[in-house]
Amino acid sequence: MSTLNNYHVMIVSKYFKNIKDFINLEFVCKKFKGNMEKFYYNPIPLNYITAKYFPNIETLHLWSTRDENFGNGFVINIESKNDRYKASSDSEQYEDVNEDIVTVLEKTFYQIIVWFGVNYGTVEKNKDRNVVFKSVTYTKYNRHKHGSNIPLNVTAIGNGCFDKCKTLESVTIPSNVKSIGDYCFYGCSSLSNVILPSTMTSLGSQCFHECTSLSSVVIPYCVPVLKYQCLCWCSSLSHLTIPTGVTSLGEECFLGCTSLISVDIPSSVSFIDRRCFDGCHSLTSVTIPTSVSSLENGCFGECEKLSGVTIPSSVTSLDDFCFCWCNSLSSVTIPSSVSSLPYDCFEHCVCLSSVIIPSSVTSIKDKCFIECPHLSSLTIPSSVQKFGDH
Repeated sequence: MSTLNNYHVMIVSKYFKNIKDFINLEFVCKKFKGNMEKFYYNPIPLNYITAKYFPNIETLHLWSTRDENFGNGFVINIESKNDRYKASSDSEQYEDVNEDIVTVLEKTFYQIIVWFGVNYGTVEKNKDRNVVFKSVTYTKYNRHKHGSNIPLNVTAIGNGCFDKCKTLESVTIPSNVKSIGDYCFYGCSSLSNVILPSTMTSLGSQCFHECTSLSSVVIPYCVPVLKYQCLCWCSSLSHLTIPTGVTSLGEECFLGCTSLISVDIPSSVSFIDRRCFDGCHSLTSVTIPTSVSSLENGCFGECEKLSGVTIPSSVTSLDDFCFCWCNSLSSVTIPSSVSSLPYDCFEHCVCLSSVIIPSSVTSIKDKCFIECPHLSSLTIPSSVQKFGDH
């Protein structure tokens, strides 16, 4: 039976959450004694009492503005002071992190590592100190002051950072950036090229809303959700590959992408929200993966060139206006997993000539097939108990 040696015990103890665990470990057996003395950085927040257990620390890590820094003060944005910093924060008021704090024990460290969120202005104000900031947001105010080139030490781009920046044509996001805030590039009508790092994990709502010159974008595979209106009204966007890591397409995500011809929806996607592809006039075909169980309100509304669609058997629910005004849609096969055809589902599908309704359907709601002039005949199974107007 193998046992943990001193080195492996130290590695394991890095994940302890409080000083009590460290103390108890050293009482387990003699070979674990002195474990805390091996640390050259603090694995947990310390105070003037617990600092004595880690006598050899050279690097101090701070996870909160309330963590004891032993007199190693530095300037921070006032919104960071109470750990309230958010991507939308754009205040440029600063004060010392130790303002109104009484330091009981002073210690000198080779380096201070700060993990709580700050804006880029905080980094600039402390550039001559031995402080390294690990969570840095580039705000709209920072952009006005420091320019549109995003510094390499930035890890997040704040809400509305480039909002309505009409002259911005191209942007390369540094590899350290993990998230882009809400409406970050909203209305950047000249933006035609954007390079996102492959390690990015979050794109905010309305992130590229109305970027009318953007013709293509590569979504990083680590992004799990495309949020509300993420790429809506990107009228030049013609092709898009959604990576396999994406599980959800948000409400109105591609609304008004009038040039979008094709889109590959991976099997990882389990939810397509309301009006997701509404107004994608050039979309000719779409394959709905079997991981999807419902098509929400207006999901493919006004997809004027959508000539055919295969609804997989995994879909159990169609919502209102699902395929309304799909002027080129000629035939539809409803899977046997569906029990109801909703309001205005195929409204104004002027080329629709064939619909196969399975015996699983028990109700057809009002206006389901209104303004479908080529639908000359329709076979309604005996299972249908409720039939709406039109």
